[in-house]
Amino acid sequence: MAALFIDSTYDITLGILDENLGWIQFERFSNQKASAIIQTQTNNLLIKSNLKISDIESIITVAGPGFYTGLRLSEGFADVFSFSNRKILSFLSYDIPAYSGVKSGVWMTKAYRGEYFFHFWDEHSSRNELVQAKNLSDFMKTIDMDNFYIHSDAAVDDISRQYFSNPKTTFELLKENSDSVFEAILKAQPRIDSFYFRAPEDEFKVSL
Repeated sequence: MAALFIDSTYDITLGILDENLGWIQFERFSNQKASAIIQTQTNNLLIKSNLKISDIESIITVAGPGFYTGLRLSEGFADVFSFSNRKILSFLSYDIPAYSGVKSGVWMTKAYRGEYFFHFWDEHSSRNELVQAKNLSDFMKTIDMDNFYIHSDAAVDDISRQYFSNPKTTFELLKENSDSVFEAILKAQPRIDSFYFRAPEDEFKVSL
């Protein structure tokens, strides 16, 4: 049985995985409104793969970090499949390097309110940090660029882009290492909450 992959954190990426967790189809749709194309392009991928919707056993989505509208799109689309007892799994894009065997590094993306989100990990621990644009130049001087990742070019902006060139991307890692990444996800079998750069109690707290 096959699995449907959806990443709508920035540009929308759709894929179909075979039973060995290899890509049957994998396609990114840049500069298009995700909500307008997700149903049509999912159907197109199924047709290209000679599959029917009944052949999809599970749905795997990227749960963030990302913006509310994009994450709710993939989460809502997956919910439709859950009504027919499909297995729903999700994961965070900054975990892709670790799932691919990268033992330590830094992952960055643009966030809300002129901030930038960083995820640091090694074999023993991990942590997240939000950095304001005014502090980004000094902060980037502390980063080891040997294992520096972004998700894709759509996940950064002109301000941050001036501090690196030709960065590694978790989009390419996922494309090249689907078996190891999704094997780890299937073993964990999580469906995690969407992550909007901060813990929910911080992101949605009421100002007094």
